[in-house]
Amino acid sequence: MSHSSLKARRVSVLGLGLMGSALAEALLREGWDVTVWNRSPGKAEPLIEKGAGAASTAEEALEASDVVLLCVTNHLVTMDILGRLKKAGYGPNRTLVQLTTMTPQESAGLAAWSEDRGLEYLEGSIVGVPENVKEQGANIVCSGPKAAFDRCEPLLRSFGPALHLSEEIGAAVNFDRVYYAFAYGALLSFIQAAALCQAKGFSQDVLTQIILSRWNRVGERYREMGEKIAKGDHSVSQARIAIWAGGYEETLALCRETGVCDALPSAIMDNFQRAIDAGYGDEELTAVAKVLLPDR
Repeated sequence: MSHSSLKARRVSVLGLGLMGSALAEALLREGWDVTVWNRSPGKAEPLIEKGAGAASTAEEALEASDVVLLCVTNHLVTMDILGRLKKAGYGPNRTLVQLTTMTPQESAGLAAWSEDRGLEYLEGSIVGVPENVKEQGANIVCSGPKAAFDRCEPLLRSFGPALHLSEEIGAAVNFDRVYYAFAYGALLSFIQAAALCQAKGFSQDVLTQIILSRWNRVGERYREMGEKIAKGDHSVSQARIAIWAGGYEETLALCRETGVCDALPSAIMDNFQRAIDAGYGDEELTAVAKVLLPDR
């Protein structure tokens, strides 16, 4: 579906914090006609200088475009803004794309609010930071009506690849939580290694260089592991859990030797031990998933 499927390529952005401003900047770069609004009008000035139009009210911003991206602090701020709108209904083919952090229950309530006013509702999770959005290097994971996603997908591509996860409202919100389980763990694991580097007097540059040189191989390993977990096939392809655990015991010992906090390594080691205690020590690392899942 082409950009022309959205009338006059018009889009409004409500909320101009770091992420909202990045969204507006990316849309301007891609040639969209962007209207911006923020509770603190001064935040709109840099975007106006780059070609954005300024709405004096949230109502005016919503009226200005076929698609409205909502990216504010939280659900309370969202409903405070939307609760001030005076109009009871809007014309057809106008979509509210919710990109604010909120719970699945809050998103469902906002979907009902939108439906009552004739708005299509699409929920999105931004996988990435503002700089990624500006560079078209984020991922946008959406849930809600597939037709609404198809209509908005050319616009969402301004920020990076856009994917439709499910028609179920709340799915994208929950996916955000799923991704954080990986992203935060990966970031904190890097910080743990960096702290050990510092404690031993090693170069941080060497650590970073090694990690980056292995990045593509590690990415392929994630793909293989995901397939194994999905299939429930934990046959050994690299090493048994018992081998992985033996190696990681040395990292835990180094933390204790150097006085570096061992809370994260201890939690990781606990997962290894739980898998071994459950009888999975001779299976591949992915078998740890079996002791993480609830009993069925």
